Amino acid sequence: MFTVYLLRLSEPTLQRTRSLLLRADGVELAGSNSVLGDALGELAALAPDIVACDLRLTDSHAMRVAAELGRLPVRPQLLLLTPTADDLQLFAALSAGANAYHVDDGSGTGLVEALTRLHERRAMLSPQLARQALAAFGIERSPLALARQAAAALDATPAGRQIDQSTRHLLTLLAQGLLLAEIATLWKQHVADIEGRVWRLVRLLHVRSRELLIA
Repeated sequence: MFTVYLLRLSEPTLQRTRSLLLRADGVELAGSNSVLGDALGELAALAPDIVACDLRLTDSHAMRVAAELGRLPVRPQLLLLTPTADDLQLFAALSAGANAYHVDDGSGTGLVEALTRLHERRAMLSPQLARQALAAFGIERSPLALARQAAAALDATPAGRQIDQSTRHLLTLLAQGLLLAEIATLWKQHVADIEGRVWRLVRLLHVRSRELLIA
C-alpha cells in the first residue's frame, strides 16, 4: 500500500481521479487540491509517497511543484500527468525533479498502473524525450547495431560526465522508437528491469540539472 496526493488543474478532472483512486486496490488517497499554494501545508503534514500532478495548475506549474517538493523533510516522488508526451514543458519538469510521467486524457485510464510502476521505481520514456536526454547529456547516439546487442546492457564504461555506455545505448534504442518490451527482448532482460533503468536515468537528469544550477 502506498499513498498518493493529487494536484489537478480542473475540479471535474480532480474529482474523477479522486473517485478512481478511492476505488483502487493498493493505493491510499492522502489528499487532493487544484491549487499548489493551498496544498503545501498538507503535503508537509501528510508526507505522501507520490504526488500526481498536472503539468500546469491554476497557480503554478510542474517545475515549481518539483522545487517545492524538494524542500519537504521527506520528498515524495512526482508523477506528471500530461495529455501528450510531446509537451515542451515535460522534459524541463523531468529534469527539474519529476520522476516519471503518465499520458492522461482526463479519464484516469492506466493511472493506477503508472502510480504502481513509479512506486516500484520504474518509469518509461518516449522517443522524443530520449532524444532530448541525449542532447542534454551532450552525447551522440550509439551505433544501433552495438546498442541492440545483449552485451550493451552490461557496458559500464563512461559515456560522458554522468552516464555510462549502457545508458547511452538505452537512450539510443528509445530514441529510435523501440518499445521497452523490444529492448528487454534484445537485452535478454525483464521489462521491469528496463523500466528501472529508465527511472535511474531520470534521476541522472536531476543530478545534471543541479550541477548546472551550481555552475
